[in-house]
Amino acid sequence: MFWIWSCGRFGRRNGKGEIMARIFKQTTTKTVDGRKVRTKSRKWYVEYRDGQGIRRRKPGYTDKQATQQLAAELERKADREASGLTDRFAEHRKRPLTEHVDDWEASLRDKACTPEYVTLSVERVRSVLNATRATVWPDIDANRVSGYLAERRESPRKKGGLSIETCNHHLRRVKQFCRWMVQTRRAADNPVESLSLLNARTDRRHDRRALADDELTRLLDATREGPTRLSVSGPDRARLYQLAVETGLRANELRSLKWNDIALGEDPPTVTVRAVFSKHRRDDTLPLRASTAAMLARWRREHDPQNFHDPVFAVVPEKTAKMLRADLDAGRSEWIEEAPNEDIRRERKRSSFMSYRDDTGSVADFHSLRHTFITNLARSGAHPRVAQQLARHSSITLTMDRYSHTVVGELSDALNGLPDLSGGEAEHEQQRATGTCDIDSRSLPTGLPICLPKRAASQETTAASHCTKAGSDTAVACREKPTKQGAECTSLHSVASESDTPESLRVLGFEPKTYGLKGRCSTTE
Repeated sequence: MFWIWSCGRFGRRNGKGEIMARIFKQTTTKTVDGRKVRTKSRKWYVEYRDGQGIRRRKPGYTDKQATQQLAAELERKADREASGLTDRFAEHRKRPLTEHVDDWEASLRDKACTPEYVTLSVERVRSVLNATRATVWPDIDANRVSGYLAERRESPRKKGGLSIETCNHHLRRVKQFCRWMVQTRRAADNPVESLSLLNARTDRRHDRRALADDELTRLLDATREGPTRLSVSGPDRARLYQLAVETGLRANELRSLKWNDIALGEDPPTVTVRAVFSKHRRDDTLPLRASTAAMLARWRREHDPQNFHDPVFAVVPEKTAKMLRADLDAGRSEWIEEAPNEDIRRERKRSSFMSYRDDTGSVADFHSLRHTFITNLARSGAHPRVAQQLARHSSITLTMDRYSHTVVGELSDALNGLPDLSGGEAEHEQQRATGTCDIDSRSLPTGLPICLPKRAASQETTAASHCTKAGSDTAVACREKPTKQGAECTSLHSVASESDTPESLRVLGFEPKTYGLKGRCSTTE
């Protein structure tokens, strides 16, 4: 092969006539004294196709022959890569992982991810890489990553221990970074692809609960009369809580609301969350209750915004959980003080009513208002698909499993609605009961009781004055008092006289005549 001049560039052709590499000088145009002047760069540049067929451009040298030798070397390297004789990822293997993480962070920002998401994701990846001492790509090992996460799970919380859910978040971000390395052709495979997430339900440390109706009512009443907290007045906090629990909006979505996002004149009134602030990056329009719309209308008249682009809530602090917890404590203290006597006051102190953390360990923070909204939808009998759309969830499983809270009483009420199939069995059990005192037949002895008559000289028989009422396989023969024939023996047994003819046998109780057994005690009522 030899170099040819084509389109202002020197190039080389292979045996098929295809141009493999070209060398050229870049041309720039400048305006000097009103005239356009073209100048060429001092260096030569090489344009070639790599082993994957992608066109690349690389600066060469000021010497033309040296640049031609560089182009020839790049051609040979591309041929070896295309034939599988060299590692095409060798360059990226040598680069520090910090550079790759920086490039991944830039790609996340280019995809318009929120700054909070980008910062948290990068911090988690860097913490895992630093803990496992991974400086270049070959240092990433699945066993090291799983071992580090296991150590963090076993550590106490005060010493930096993490829950299973938080460890799963770390693993998701590391796997996301490794997938990005493969997709951008910086690595051949994902070294942590074999790692799987753990069951977070076995180690829930911050489960949220849904507030009851009376808890919500007292919370709103106490908040309206409460002092200013975190630069938000009591009435404004009450409106914030009410809108959150009746729409299911998240804290960031409430923080982004403007008056032009609320359409009070439509039927029905609606509130719109813009895509830039929505979690799923789409415009979400939700209906408003009539009472909520009336509350917002009164507030807008009182607020009298000069510009409808003004925010609905002037201040929504970052520590919304701290704010709600303070209002819950205030409402609980007021509820305890309203107790009519000391006994009820002590009982209320022991209860978890309006507590931040209830008896099961579940907490009530600001996001619990969204849990309450979805739980109330489920309790009202709304169709699961409707609840999913109002909650703006991607799957029905997330709506019904994580956000719909039920209590044991509701489960018991649901079981009571099933048809009663025990009517025939109860009647059958009543028919099986025999003997006296409504004793079940299954409690009677299965063998013959040892209460047989004993012949005396005066044709009198001895009988037990009393036997066990429950009955057992080894009944005790009692011989304390002699009784005449037919006299009452015990509460379960009677004594029949021994006679030679069946007609002389007296039938007692409901037991049929038994001719083969003489002198056997029968049950009496």
